Amino acid sequence: MSDVIVFLGIQGSGKGTQAKLLADLTGYKHVNIGDLFREQISQKTPMGLKVQAVITRGDLVSDTLVFELVSSVLGSDCQGVIFDGFPRTLAQAEYLIKHYNVKRVFYLDLSEDDAIARIEARRMCSVCGKDFNLLSRKPTIEGKCDSCGGALVQRADDTGEAIKKRVKEFYQQTFKLKEYFGALGVLKEIPALLPIAEIQSLIVSNLQHKQ
Repeated sequence: MSDVIVFLGIQGSGKGTQAKLLADLTGYKHVNIGDLFREQISQKTPMGLKVQAVITRGDLVSDTLVFELVSSVLGSDCQGVIFDGFPRTLAQAEYLIKHYNVKRVFYLDLSEDDAIARIEARRMCSVCGKDFNLLSRKPTIEGKCDSCGGALVQRADDTGEAIKKRVKEFYQQTFKLKEYFGALGVLKEIPALLPIAEIQSLIVSNLQHKQ
């Protein structure tokens, strides 16, 4: 049974950043469900075609499809996985607890106002995909990627109504998972406004203490 670490938090709380840092440190596989689905769609796999059909209809991807994707990346040879963006619903959380060894769930606590400000400041390279943030991780040259010099752009879903919709969905569905995992004794809450390195240090220290 694979060991699992989960990062929970509102959009913009730094889940992806901390998940990547911890994956580099532990050798665990970093899994972002949204990225995996986009990869499946771009490769036109059977699962990707299913997901594309759902999205085209304007529907939400079902838990069944999400579980299928999760099981496909958690093979028997997988030492451990760090989830970023999963679980999002109570049914998904229950599935994870039932099928895998959830070592720790880190909840990165950030207010709605701070989250929206961070999301609106996000930029990504249009060439290599590297992430930046105009508040916390600015490019050396304005509008240019530090790695390849490509133009920095804002994702379509990082503006206006799209942000409000995602924040609303977080409070309607995912926020309740904080209480669920807390009751199981696997939750650790961390202030998301701390510097990135300080948050990473708290996460590593907590895992070492738990072991």
